[in-house]
Amino acid sequence: MPIAYRQVITLVLAIFTVCTVNGTELDAPPLGDRALRVWSTNDGLPHNSVNHITQDSQGYLWIASWEGPVRFNGRNFELFAEETGLPDPGSLYVAENPFTKQMISTGTRGGVSYYQSSPTGGYWTPQPRVFDRVDYALFVSIDCTWYATVNTGVVRECGDTRTQYDKTQGLPSAKILELEQDQRGRIWAGTDAGVAYFDAQLNRFRTLEQLPQGYSFGIVAAQDGAIYISIGRAIFVVDPDDLSVTEWPAQYPSTITELYQAPEGSFWVGTHEHGISTLTPSSPQMVTIAEGLPNNHILSIFMDSENTLWVGTHRGLVQFRKAQFHSHHGETGLGYDYVRALTEAPDGSVLVGGLGGIKRIKDEAVLPLDTSSSVRSESILSFAYDRDQRLYIGTYTNGLYVLENGREIAHYNENSGFPGNDIRGLLISGDGYLYAATSVGVLKSRMNDDGTLATPSYFGVDDGLPDEVIYALHQTRSGEILIGSMRGLSKLSNGKIEPIDVSSVSNAEFIFGFYEDEARIYITSDRGLLVYTKKLDRWQVFDADNGLPTIKYFDVTRDHKGDLWLASGRGLIYVAAQDFDFAINDDNPATPLPHTFYQHHHGLASAQINTGGPPMLVTKDGELWVATSRGAGHYSPAQSKAIRQTPPQPVIEKVISDGHAISENTYLEPDSGRIEFQFVGLGYQYSESILYRMQLAGYDEDWVKPTGSQLIASYTELPPGAFIFQVQAAYPSGEWSDSATFTVHKLPTLWQRPSIWVALALASLLLVWLAFQLRIYTVTRSKERLQQLVREQTETLQQLAHQDSLTTLANRRAFDELLRQKVAQHGGQQPLALILMDLDHFKEVNDRYLHTTGDQVLKRVARLIRDSAPESDMIARWGGEEFAILLSGAQTANLVPICERIRTTLMNADLHDLVSNLSVTGSFGGATYHPGETAASLIRRADKALYRAKHNGRNRIEIAHQEE
Repeated sequence: MPIAYRQVITLVLAIFTVCTVNGTELDAPPLGDRALRVWSTNDGLPHNSVNHITQDSQGYLWIASWEGPVRFNGRNFELFAEETGLPDPGSLYVAENPFTKQMISTGTRGGVSYYQSSPTGGYWTPQPRVFDRVDYALFVSIDCTWYATVNTGVVRECGDTRTQYDKTQGLPSAKILELEQDQRGRIWAGTDAGVAYFDAQLNRFRTLEQLPQGYSFGIVAAQDGAIYISIGRAIFVVDPDDLSVTEWPAQYPSTITELYQAPEGSFWVGTHEHGISTLTPSSPQMVTIAEGLPNNHILSIFMDSENTLWVGTHRGLVQFRKAQFHSHHGETGLGYDYVRALTEAPDGSVLVGGLGGIKRIKDEAVLPLDTSSSVRSESILSFAYDRDQRLYIGTYTNGLYVLENGREIAHYNENSGFPGNDIRGLLISGDGYLYAATSVGVLKSRMNDDGTLATPSYFGVDDGLPDEVIYALHQTRSGEILIGSMRGLSKLSNGKIEPIDVSSVSNAEFIFGFYEDEARIYITSDRGLLVYTKKLDRWQVFDADNGLPTIKYFDVTRDHKGDLWLASGRGLIYVAAQDFDFAINDDNPATPLPHTFYQHHHGLASAQINTGGPPMLVTKDGELWVATSRGAGHYSPAQSKAIRQTPPQPVIEKVISDGHAISENTYLEPDSGRIEFQFVGLGYQYSESILYRMQLAGYDEDWVKPTGSQLIASYTELPPGAFIFQVQAAYPSGEWSDSATFTVHKLPTLWQRPSIWVALALASLLLVWLAFQLRIYTVTRSKERLQQLVREQTETLQQLAHQDSLTTLANRRAFDELLRQKVAQHGGQQPLALILMDLDHFKEVNDRYLHTTGDQVLKRVARLIRDSAPESDMIARWGGEEFAILLSGAQTANLVPICERIRTTLMNADLHDLVSNLSVTGSFGGATYHPGETAASLIRRADKALYRAKHNGRNRIEIAHQEE
């Protein structure tokens, strides 16, 4: 085939491949449907110049910066500086050697160093210096690596041998900018004077005459086999078979500094002064500072394993990620941030109104509104189209504008008889009237056939409105006008304002928005979502009681699938149609409402959705738009469904035991205390949103979710045994990943080891046998000893049964037994006498000093009686504060002296150690036994004598008469 035909076919196939991969919608700006995020030194990036970007097999992103190589886990940047061992820490290139899985960093002064990861921290191994600054490394085999240097050409390193190639070996220049290997195994080198490839048979480089000279920063061996080469502002395609060259039909506005084909096939072009674009045969649409790039000079381009595009510039690291939402805001072409109103134009574009005027978004391109009216730069609050596609625009300070085909046909404000210059909402009714929500009430004006308005009338507080600051208007399907104000909900029917009472379900005051379907009316308020079911004439409210994250909502809508969307100042709430329909038909007002809460990490530039007229829009093709404090958020159901939500891969970065990093399967000492596991999920779809759960198998019974933002799990005083720490990660509402695991063992103490347990068990058995033998030997002596002990214990128990526990005197039972024995044994042949004594006024002692003091006094009295009557047969505590004394034989003659001795002793007793100023006295009753008298009779006569002693003044002695 002639070369010319081959060139045409090669170019056509290349264009077809690139257009297929990059998309056929050539008018849509590239990356317009992606969420943008920038990291700079303000966010922890060590240096704003991002020279190169790559991803290792674990999932870490690596960045070559002038401060050194940087590892990024989505949350933190880890800088490696002096530890790399490079002659200068600055890094120009980082990559993973596919054969050894080691990371390489190259830099100025010929520095090359390899990094080997390790749970204990990893380590760098510097290599012998290459001749000059190294900008690139190309791994050809496990033994051979090619290096691109700035002034000394290409260096091939195979084993310990290095070979240098410069201009004398065919290179157009010794300043090497790029290296690449094509599918035929050829090595290509880009220089500041053109491109050459390496001829292995000749051991030298060769140039292609068809390629011009110039700076070549980009060479890509494409997936279709062709070689794409950038030189200056142009791109050339080289046929891999015959090396014929075809120039790409499109040129770029400045020197191409990066050419990159992503693993999924898309082609990207970075330039020196005009940002980034896709490779397209037509005039390229560049993504620049105007669309959010921090700098137009592109240093590097990379797409990670989640198909997120990363761009390195001189002012930071840029991420373009596919997300459920993306935003058009001041830094991405909208020109301002604060958006209040959205509507769909007749051509399908979306009109965006806010603090900076009106813009039109069509196929993700931000366009100006085609009008010469000054309204395009007003602060916009509301939109409405009439049936003739005339556009009515409410402003914040300058009333109402009317446009027809972009031409201003009317402007109404306070100067033209339309009070209330802030038009917060617009409603065009079915009967030909325009209603406007203003700060002075509801404006009503008949619409003329040409779109102009008649002199308006107003409804205010005097007409029945609860407040004149109006937020929202809605005409129901039955024709009534619903009005939302600062002080509640009203309706306009037949020319009259009537309040609508919702106090049965909510104490809402601020009414912000309306939506109506065939069955219900939905109303957003400062106290939940109010829902009115028409057929049942029933009000319901959904708020925090149903599990929703907030209670104030600014707007509500249902999309083409019936799914419910709620706008709030903290984010956007999504409820699936079947979940909402279940809840609305459940009689439980607190039934849980499953939902998804879309916030900043889902792609919205701001989660604060504003009030407006309206702030939420579902377009005819089913896409959702929201007005936020940082632009217009855009949700495309088709794109959201296409987003690959592979869970992030968790990595256990480091394990520390008592302050020292350890490796897996380490055996911890028995006295080790704290062990700490540091982990992270290597996902970059807004890493801060990643969810985690962890478990220490062998210790935790179930999964545990970490609290706070610290991704650390700590354990102290683990028991001996083997433990497996495992952690999983997931994106919100996504699946859990596989587990990352780390095994650790803790040794037992000496007494916790099984061998020691066996030895102790054997020793215990031996002791049991010896004890058994000793038991047999001593059984007889033990039996005798036990019998003696039983006798002694019996005697002790008997003694205790006859003894007062407080005073240790005999108790009444013992005294009665002895008295009966004396009477029975002697039958009146031996004299007997009985004394009964009662402490005077002792109840007052107990009442005044409590019973604990009274008990101490009784014990002291008992001792005094015992010391005063040693010749008695028995002294007993008769009961309470009463005592009994038994005399026999000759001592009966001393009945009165003994009583007097006791009385005197008590009266003079010193009791100050118990209670200060306390004295006690006793009353005595005595009786002498008469022959033939019973013990009961003797007790009765003594008791009567005691009664007389107490009756006659206490602290005295009375002796019973014989006749008593």
